[in-house]
Parts: sequence; C-alpha cells; structure tokens
Amino acid sequence: MRSLACGTSSPTICSCALRTGWSRLLAREIAPLVSAAIGHIEAALNLGVGFDPVKSTAIFTAGMAEYAEVAFVGRLAKTFARQAANATLRLTPVTGIEAAERLDSGAIDVAVAHLRTLPAHIDSIVLLHDPFVLITRRGHPLAAQPPSIEAYAALNHVLVSPRGDTIGAVDRALADFGLKRRIALLVATYLALPSALAASDLVATVPRRTAEQIAAIAEIEIMPLPIDLAVTASMAWHRRAASEPAQLWFRSLLTEAARAD
Repeated sequence: MRSLACGTSSPTICSCALRTGWSRLLAREIAPLVSAAIGHIEAALNLGVGFDPVKSTAIFTAGMAEYAEVAFVGRLAKTFARQAANATLRLTPVTGIEAAERLDSGAIDVAVAHLRTLPAHIDSIVLLHDPFVLITRRGHPLAAQPPSIEAYAALNHVLVSPRGDTIGAVDRALADFGLKRRIALLVATYLALPSALAASDLVATVPRRTAEQIAAIAEIEIMPLPIDLAVTASMAWHRRAASEPAQLWFRSLLTEAARAD
C-alpha cells in the first residue's frame, strides 16, 4: 500500500524526503538572518582595526541619482582625493526603486537619491532639501521678469527624465492648481540642458544645486520658481556596514559634500 503523504511505500524514503524539504525551507528562512549576524560580527571586529584613508587602496562605490551626482561630485571628488589619494571613488547610476536591492547585493556601498520606503535593514538620513529653480538661456525674454505660475505653465519646457517618464514632480504640483505645462523636449541627462537651452527659448526646472553647477559651465539665467517645490536627497546604506570604519568615513564625506555653502 502506497503512502498518501509522499507517494512511496517506503516510510524511510518518505521521512528523508520530508526532512530534506524542511531543511531547504529552513535554510531559505534563516539565510538572511545569518548574513545579517555575520555582518554585525564583522563590523564589531572592524571597530578595533580602525581605518586610515591615507593607506587605503579600496574602491568606494556610491549609487547616485544624476541630480545628486551633479550637485555633489565636485566637492566629493576633491575631498576624497585629498584624504585617500590611493583609493578609488566610483559613482554609478541608481534610482530610488532599485536602491535597496543594490545595497543588499553589495553592488554599492551607499545610495544617494530620492528614497521613499526602505526595508528595516536599510538605514538612511536626509542629506539635503534642494528647492527647484527655473533656468533659461542668457538673454531669454523671461529673464527680465520672473513669471507668474500661469505664465510659467504656458512656457515650452524641457524635462530631464532618465527613465523616459513624460511627467515629473513639477507636473503633479501644477495639477494641484488646475494647470498643465507643455513638455516640448524630453532628455535623458542634465548634460543635454546647456545646448538645448542655448539654441531655443525653452526653459527647464531643476534643483538649485544642479542649476548652479550648470551655470558654472554655461551661460544660463537662474530664477525662482513661482511654486514652492523642492527635491529631497537621502543617503542609505545596509545595516551590516553601519559601524564599519571605512564606510563611516565614506558616508561622512558624502554628508560634508551635501552641506550648503
């Protein structure tokens, strides 16, 4: 007579199969806990070792949204090179949606972006609130008088959208006022803005720190936005790296780079 539990007439085979199944299930359940525990032990051991950036030849990787990279890279690269001349700073694109997954896998040490809900094992702090501003080419007719919100909505706009989205935070804010702007040009990177603005009467809405970096290399005008809107940039890291001296140092550089003048 065959066993109804495992489809075999041998109790020994059935018992082994059940034990194997339970073992695999248990291994999957406890693997993240074991990994986290090992991370905490390693961090505790590292506290006694210390970290000297002068002697480091490590690679430090930050996943960054483009606006954060544009805003921070000058200060960050300067301080990093001065303190850790033999180490390597690696900046790679990241979005808020994929940040936790890439931190989990160890592909990046920190994520800097607009981060919403994060898992409990990912720690984070807010680095800055950066107000949006309006930018145009030098000599644009608009430069003489900042526009009302209605006039602003009526302009032809450039939207920077790395993922190709056709609306952004500004469009959602305008909708609250019953307004809609016309997106005449979508580009994937802030690097395209100087040329696009210089050759037309288009305008763009960008974070203030990003606008200041663009103004350093291109002839643009920076004007206040007729609505109160800002982007929040946060820094996140995996809890296993919370107490690692090297990572504490790296995160301190990012925090310093984010500070306003």
